[in-house]
Order: sequence, then C-alpha cells, then structure tokens
Amino acid sequence: MIPITSQQQQQYRDEGYTVVRDLIPRDAVAAVRTRLLELLEDEPAWGKKHFQVLDPAKYRNAKGQLIPVGVQSPASQEAVFRGVADHPNLQAAMAQLLGGPVKRFTDQALIKNKAIDGQSFYHQDSYYWQLKPELGCNCWIALDEVGQDAIALGMLPGTHKSWTLTPHEQYFDEPSYHSATTGQAFQRHRIPFAQIDFSKEVLLPMSPGDGAFFTNYTWHRAEPNRSGTHKCAYAIAYQRQ
Repeated sequence: MIPITSQQQQQYRDEGYTVVRDLIPRDAVAAVRTRLLELLEDEPAWGKKHFQVLDPAKYRNAKGQLIPVGVQSPASQEAVFRGVADHPNLQAAMAQLLGGPVKRFTDQALIKNKAIDGQSFYHQDSYYWQLKPELGCNCWIALDEVGQDAIALGMLPGTHKSWTLTPHEQYFDEPSYHSATTGQAFQRHRIPFAQIDFSKEVLLPMSPGDGAFFTNYTWHRAEPNRSGTHKCAYAIAYQRQ
C-alpha cells in the first residue's frame, strides 16, 4: 500500500488538497476506462437512475441510446469499479487523511465527451452532500492524462479553512446534463465568479492512476475537454466512521 507522507498530510491540512502519484495500478485504471467507453456504445441494464446524460432530444449513440456523461454509484453495479473504489491504497490513504476508520460514501465516474467542453465551475462538495467539516474527503482519480483544456482539476488552496459553505448560485451547463430517468436538465450550483480570485488557482496535471485528495469544503473545478479525445475520471468520496 502507498502511504501518505507527512508532507502530503500537512498540505492536505493547510491547503485542503494533496496529490498522490500512482495511487491506483494502471491495469485497474485501464479496466475502468475501457468499461466507461463501452457505456457510450451500449447502455447497461443497471437502471437509468445511475446516469447523467446529454440532452436526449439532441444526442444519441448509434443504437439510439442515451449518451452518459456521469455515472452514479457504478461500484454498486460492477466489480471492475469496486476494484478502484475499494482499492486498499485508496482506503489506507483516506484513513490517514481523515484520522480514523473510514467507509465509502459515494462514487461517480465521469466521461468528458470529446464533442463538448464539459467544464465545471468552482464549488464545494458539501454544498451537495452536507457532510460535516473534516469528516469527508473526495479522491478524483485520473483515468487519462489530464491537463490544461483536458479536464484537469483546478484548486484554490486554503479555501476549506473556515469550514463554512459559501453561498452558491444556480446554473445550467451548456450543453446541459440531463437525468436519464426524467429527461430533465440538472440545475447545478457554483460559487459566484465575483468571489473567486483566479490568480491563486493551482491546476493539477495528472497521469492515469494519480489521485487528487481534497476536503468537501475545498473550492475546486474542472477544465473543459478540448483535447479531441474522450477523457475519463473516477471520483470516490469517503467519510470517517
């Protein structure tokens, strides 16, 4: 298992995030990426509640099926995802950063389609999840090489320190992500641009298997995908028991 160094633990406490290189073996990462790309071509019989999709009225695959962009709780459905979401390296790192026994809270796989930008805006995860301060941690695992204009995470160091939720505004993505169940667009939430000092942003280029750990109160976003290829990531959240 890969230990979290004292320097990484200190960075997590001080800045609200840290990156662990080669957290997950490349074969496990490649297997998840392959499975995600298969979902673009053939919808699995999991139930539509597991999927955020592109607008069903505009986007369909060759079989006329919906095109997923977000896959909710895939570890509950297939072992290939559990191999990453419950990997001993990830569990051990979470226990170190959260200071005690942990359990998986949720997981979401991301397919950033090459045909759309698919960027996200600064937000705090606990605005959605309502986990208490210091009890939750998210790990965003790269399944591809990521960087500028290629879905890399942006972080604002130290924004977790007050352990408060900043008021968020509502918005719709363009193109909007839709519920596969209802066909309705999701209204999402972001921190207003006027409150963000972009000069303090740290962009995190990562390779497949690298993991970015951050608190549920750390302000973060993701770059658009202008790489010309599909880019994938897997976000797994844990909480202290």
